Amino acid sequence: PAVSGSKHVEPVIHEWTIIDRHYEVRASTFTKRQLRPHETTPNRFGQVSEYAFNRERLENERDALILISQTTTIPVPRYLGWSVDDDGVASLVMEKLEGRMLDWLLDDGMDDVKLTDEEKLILRRNVDAFIQNTVLPQLGNLRSKTMGQLGGVLFAPPGISQAPARFTKAPPAPHPATTERYVYCHNDLAQHNIVIKPDSLEVLCLIDWEFSGFFPPGFEVPFWRCQRVEGEWTHENEGLVDFESRRAMLKEPGNIPLCLVCL
Repeated sequence: PAVSGSKHVEPVIHEWTIIDRHYEVRASTFTKRQLRPHETTPNRFGQVSEYAFNRERLENERDALILISQTTTIPVPRYLGWSVDDDGVASLVMEKLEGRMLDWLLDDGMDDVKLTDEEKLILRRNVDAFIQNTVLPQLGNLRSKTMGQLGGVLFAPPGISQAPARFTKAPPAPHPATTERYVYCHNDLAQHNIVIKPDSLEVLCLIDWEFSGFFPPGFEVPFWRCQRVEGEWTHENEGLVDFESRRAMLKEPGNIPLCLVCL
């Protein structure tokens, strides 16, 4: 194993990069960080897109992990550390948990775990009950007078906003309401963000809280019941996911600035 001074450093077991994040898995930790310049992928014009709120989203997940672990019983990875290197690249370190992604189990994506149709039905029911009876009620108890993320910024979640990458600074926040009208939402409760214990088919934890924040009641999209087919989110029972009703919530007086809403 690699050693730095007298401090043991676990070797990297697996690492990969996506369009705006780099991930590292070690024996006991999981790290997600911003990309370094040489890791970015230019488009066909040779330009590198600057994704909106890149640092703020990572900071928001850090704050969310702390908030959720301290105020609810919703299982999340334990926050272990935050750092910014000399190049300004921020890294979030959290506990590594042994489980399987819900989408992999439902789509037979795991070589070592194959579920029967009956087990998949049980798994879907377990996940739905957990979110409906544990996650949403406890998140609903976290309330705020101001809509937005924990660090005071405001950005809409996936599917709701199609704001271009040029929006690199937060828009003016709406004025606080007179009551705590906004509830905390995960905002990306998709199957790939739900980690399962394969032996019991119960939820181990919820991950990827980058887009979480305070939004109108009923704003959480039931992504856990959905699959993405050819770029479209489809609800297992109702066809295409209804994003328009969520956008309508944001356009109500006193809510999110219209520049972030796909009109």
